[in-house]
Amino acid sequence: MANRTAQLSLFGMALLIGLLMVGQLRSQARPSELGSLSAQELSTLIETLSAGNRELRTGLADIRDQVREYTTSGTAGQSAIDAGREDLRRITAFGGLAPVEGQGLRITVDGDLDAIALNDLINELRNAGAEALAVDEVRITARSVAIETSRSLEIDGVEIGRRFVLSAVGSPSGLQAAVERPGGILSQLRLFIAASIDLRQVELIRLPATAVSLDPVTGVPVEAP
Repeated sequence: MANRTAQLSLFGMALLIGLLMVGQLRSQARPSELGSLSAQELSTLIETLSAGNRELRTGLADIRDQVREYTTSGTAGQSAIDAGREDLRRITAFGGLAPVEGQGLRITVDGDLDAIALNDLINELRNAGAEALAVDEVRITARSVAIETSRSLEIDGVEIGRRFVLSAVGSPSGLQAAVERPGGILSQLRLFIAASIDLRQVELIRLPATAVSLDPVTGVPVEAP
């Protein structure tokens, strides 16, 4: 819209310049008429033409300034759009709606780990700065919680076997230090849970997107006043 306005303004200015040039050419083509004018009338005519030319130059400069402003605004607007798209991409990815990849920590669990212990381990990794989590191929989101069924553990409707892998994207050393600290989550689990828990720092972990709809079920957005 801004570029269209600038183009129309330039077109109008060019048309006006053209009309004045035509008028000047016509005046030059009729020397007999000019010859009949007095010196004062010629002076007035020259003054009028000079003032018109000054106005045209000023108007043309204004239009050029407007075009520069439109161009600058368009560039800034595009930059804001690109930044917004990048923010949306990050929110979508780390909210669980898109796959993510990066370095992190992989924890392999084999044994009788109950739902409370698994939730505690997931929360410990979140608190330690994990940017994204998954249990096997189940992406962990803000609404994910492990529950116990009559047969096995379950997360977001997917059964989790006795042996599973908990993957966390984030600082490998920071995540490992958090879960292995003295008196921390792993120390407690190894005391009370009959399961082997092995940790491995990984340079590249790929986590899938969640298969669960994240649309609110009972809550609705509140319109701003």
